[in-house]
Order: sequence, then structure tokens, then C-alpha cells
Amino acid sequence: MGGMGSGNWYRDKKTTTEEVHRIDIRYMRKQGLLRWPGSIGSLSWSRDGKQTGSIRYRVEQDCLVLMYRYRSYGEEWKEIEEPVWFERTPCNYGGERLWFHCPHCGRRVAVLYGAGVRFLCRHCYDLSYGSQNETYMDRMMRKAWKIRQRLGSSEDLMEPIWEKKPKGMHWKTFERLLREERKANRASTFLMAKKLEMFKRLGWL
Repeated sequence: MGGMGSGNWYRDKKTTTEEVHRIDIRYMRKQGLLRWPGSIGSLSWSRDGKQTGSIRYRVEQDCLVLMYRYRSYGEEWKEIEEPVWFERTPCNYGGERLWFHCPHCGRRVAVLYGAGVRFLCRHCYDLSYGSQNETYMDRMMRKAWKIRQRLGSSEDLMEPIWEKKPKGMHWKTFERLLREERKANRASTFLMAKKLEMFKRLGWL
């Protein structure tokens, strides 16, 4: 997979879902990417403004065919093409919900993760959610970052948020997000300062 790097079923540190590439069927459906059988498209991932990987796909009536390149340490690139089957379940108020079947265990899931040569569910790769390992400071920082991304602002918590409402967003929602970001930002900044002060006292800085 272009830029994905190599993977291994064994990892010294338990990897989180946020650290690997993911394919979310809810996002794809919301964007209209699964509407037409026979259509071909691509997904890409980035971090800090730099692309970290990409994958091509083909939509079939009952599955999504993933097409990508993968390389393990010391090996040549391999061309991989794998179907991921769909499952449809009815919604309470009409319509249907679309799911993936994990290619390894067959579990019905909304998200597949590229932690190795295949895209599988988090259970097969024993991935934990990053929030399970987070401190309160981590959660506040992540909340502030998430709001800033939604508002189209810099992820640097030290920079002010642009006082410009995104197109299509209600003013009440915009003002609420501003308040929530300020609260989370202040909490994370305060805790970070306390942590640095403690490190200085211990002579670690």
C-alpha cells in the first residue's frame, strides 16, 4: 500500500486504532462513494499535512474490492486485491444500514484497519481505542484538536481560532463549539503546565 509501510502481527507496544489507516463504511456511504456498482475510486490518508498512504477500490453489488500494494521488511512490493463483503441490516425508521464483513473473522463491523498486510477489524489486530489509554489531559487536547479541525482552524492550541463561521454551520453551533474548545484548551494547557512544573522539580528538565 503506497506509503503504508510494513506491518507485523507482533508489536511490542499495543497499537491503537488512531495509529493505523482505516476504512470507514459510514464515511464512504455518506460521501456517496458506494452508490454505483462498478465504480472505481481511491482513499488516502494523511498526517500533519503529509500523505501517509493510499488505496484504490472497486464497488461491486455485494462487496468492496480493495486494491493496493504492500511490502514487509526486506521484501518486494506485492499487488493485493481482496473483496470485502457487505451486510445490510434494516433501520428502525426505514432504509438500511451497510456493514463490512471482516475478511478474517467474518465479524460485522463499520471500520476496517490496515495494521498489517490485510484490512481487518480491530479485534483481529487486537487494537485498542486511543481513548482507553488517554489521561484527562490527553482527552482535553484531543477534544480541542477535533473542534479546531471541524472549524477549519490551526491544530496548534497556542494559536487563536479564526472567528469565522464555517459555511452551512448554524451560529448557535459555532458559538457552542468555540466555548467547548476554549474550555478544553484551557484545561489541557493548565495540566500541561503543572506537569512541566513537576518535571522541573524532579530535575528531569
